Amino acid sequence: MKKNAKKELIMNKLKMAACGIDCNECASYKVTTEQDLKAAELMLPWFQGQGLVGENEGAEAVLKFAPFCTGCWNMKNDCYWSGCNDCRFRACCVEKQIDHCGECSDFPCERYEEWASNETYKKAMEHLLSLKGGLDALGKSTSTN
Repeated sequence: MKKNAKKELIMNKLKMAACGIDCNECASYKVTTEQDLKAAELMLPWFQGQGLVGENEGAEAVLKFAPFCTGCWNMKNDCYWSGCNDCRFRACCVEKQIDHCGECSDFPCERYEEWASNETYKKAMEHLLSLKGGLDALGKSTSTN
């Protein structure tokens, strides 16, 4: 298997955004790709707070909004989340021709550290740091053989 084909297979299995968010753990992604009712329940308070669904409506109302996330790398211009089209991390990865921020020699950069200081995104940084450590170790072990 060619190196790029193998890497693509791994990235598809990981379903990871450029910033390191694991799509498989993301409620938005699960609602879109699996019509996951439990994930929709997690999103319900936000949708109610935005006035997108009524206070008496349930998770089924959230499902009607899908698709809102097909993953960072499958994104279309009509992405539901306004920030997706302007994601600086995705744009940077595209410019540097890398799959995620963890592959960048500057990772974690100041912008990323600031973003990851939010408790919601800290897990994404930890995920990329663990991958980077594994990739660095793999690179060292293959370079010595």
